[in-house]
Amino acid sequence: MKTLSKRTKLTYFGGLLLAAMSCTPLPEETASEASDKMYSIEEAFEIVAAENDVARTLYTKAIVGAGKKQGLKFHEDWEKDEVEAGPLPALFLRGIAGDIRKKGEVPLGLFLGSDFPVRKSNKFVGKQAELFAAIREDGKPKYFYDEENQLYTAMFPDFAAAAPCVNCHNEHPETTKTDWALGDIMGATTWTYPSDSVSFDELQGIIMAYRDGAAATFQTYLDKAAGFKESDVPAVGATWPVGGYSLPTPDVFLDSVNELASEKTLKGILKI
Repeated sequence: MKTLSKRTKLTYFGGLLLAAMSCTPLPEETASEASDKMYSIEEAFEIVAAENDVARTLYTKAIVGAGKKQGLKFHEDWEKDEVEAGPLPALFLRGIAGDIRKKGEVPLGLFLGSDFPVRKSNKFVGKQAELFAAIREDGKPKYFYDEENQLYTAMFPDFAAAAPCVNCHNEHPETTKTDWALGDIMGATTWTYPSDSVSFDELQGIIMAYRDGAAATFQTYLDKAAGFKESDVPAVGATWPVGGYSLPTPDVFLDSVNELASEKTLKGILKI
């Protein structure tokens, strides 16, 4: 499995904090301060949730939305051998969550649920159902401590940001809601972590666990596409689906995520 190139990683090197996605060095004293910071788990959740919003929106619009127009297919059963398709946006996130869990290097949990899920296993229950009802009212994240599992938990509203998500959920044969519209809160992305605070190094580990998971899931899709027999095999390189029947490499995809998310991520790290 291909891993992320060094230029996509957030590093602390030579006394400077570098965001490789923006190539902008920070003053040495500012970088030093960042490396000594502690972050509440709420702050850490907010940083990684913002990156997830960027990555999923980009995947939904630039890969799934644009890809369908070029003839690329996406399906909920994309992992089955006989299905020649890529993952739908919700399954892209599930792949990321699975990669983080499988590697086990960072105790970060990730789950996407709803009160009207396509799959019953994704339906919120108990405390999360109560908090999601509140999210529907005010559109704001909710934080709580899960005493049963001893995990600090955050729920962030998942908005319908692109037409492919809305159409897929409205038209799915097992859907329990057929009138989703752009801008609706369709669910909530739920994050868990066993500690109430993290160090700079731990925060960096959380960010990189997410990014590595996104790269690994995207690479799994490319590996699947390379073996298509009934469908044309898409070209893979620097060209996005908007440019033809093609897909970007994981590095190209993550570079775009980094470019869009880097400013907010760095501000969160530096607490500015």
